[in-house]
This record gives sequence, structure tokens and C-alpha cells, in this order.
Amino acid sequence: MHNVIDEISENNNWRDGEFAKYKTNSLNVEEQLWCRMCVPMIYAHWEGFVVDALKIMLKHLNELNLNSSHLSPNLVVVSLSDTYKKLSGKQSFQQRVDFTNSFNQRLSQPVKFDIKIDTKSNLKSNVFNDLCIAFNFDSTKFKSQLIDIDRLVHIRNSIAHGENAIQPDMTNIIKYISAVREAMDLLLYEIDDYLGSQRYLSEPTNNCSN
Repeated sequence: MHNVIDEISENNNWRDGEFAKYKTNSLNVEEQLWCRMCVPMIYAHWEGFVVDALKIMLKHLNELNLNSSHLSPNLVVVSLSDTYKKLSGKQSFQQRVDFTNSFNQRLSQPVKFDIKIDTKSNLKSNVFNDLCIAFNFDSTKFKSQLIDIDRLVHIRNSIAHGENAIQPDMTNIIKYISAVREAMDLLLYEIDDYLGSQRYLSEPTNNCSN
């Protein structure tokens, strides 16, 4: 197992204890209220874990001082994301020259990723799949879990908007926790394989590296 996985796991071990509390409702709060309270917290764990895991992975990639010519095209785009923003709107010829010089300079230096993950505060399957595309993860592995997570996000958004039509029960809460927990484990496995087989490179290897 890659040492990055150990760091991610250590950072997020506390989440299991929180999930256990949501399942037991030891304070005997009225079930309907308790379940509505749990929904946004379960979602927060889902988003928090994904953001934390990917930030730790990006920090590790930064430490490798990789050259853009050795990276997969997807990761090159990720590393240059802010640079592309300068292309928006109309540009003068000089602005295009300045952009080209800045772009070439970035490509000639070791790649440094901005350690931020944009979940759009709404980490549904479409947003998660976009992240998988960016990092060349296999999003099909998460398909069944994302069905329940999409429902979780929908209910969370409804609660956040003050709606009262959807009333989750403990069966729902346990199902959503299970889906999030399974997706978290799958993401760990995916990152482990991604780093171990060096899938971030333009020509991945089959050798594990720690």
C-alpha cells in the first residue's frame, strides 16, 4: 500500500466514529428530526473525505517535481487550470503573446498543482465523475454507490433550502452511510493503484513505488 494511503486513512479515521453515532441515535432524538439532522452531516463527510484525499495526493505529486512532458495530458490540464482562465473574453495580440510566454514558462518548470479541489459544494455523481476524468480514475467502479449518494445530495439540498417534503428514516440513513463508506474505500483503492502503477505519467508502469 502506498504511504499516501496511510496518510489519508489517518486523517479520516475519525469519520467512522461519527457514522457510528449517526446510526445509534444514543440521545434518543425524535427519529424524523434526527434523520434530517444526519443527512447534511453524512454529506459533509463525503465531500470532506474526497477533498482531503485528493489534496493529500496532489501534495505528494508536487513533491515528485514532475515534468509536464512526462505527465498524462489530463494532469497537465489540471496543473494549468488557472492559466487557461486568461483565454476568456477578447484578447489583444500582445495579451496572446503574454499568455504564450507564461504558458511556455509553466511547461518548462516542474509541475506544481494548486492544492484545491472544486466540488462546487454539491458533490453529486456528475461532479465526482469530472474529478475522475481529471485524474484518470475509473468512475465506473463507483456507479452503484453514486446512485445513493445522488439521492443523499438531493435530500441535503432540499433540507438546506427549507423544504420539508422529504422525510428520511433510519433505513435511509444507514443506506447513505453505507454508500458513502463504500465510495470512500473505493477511492482509497483507486488512489493506491493510481500512485502505485504511476498512472499519472504519460507512460504508466506496473511497478509500485512508495
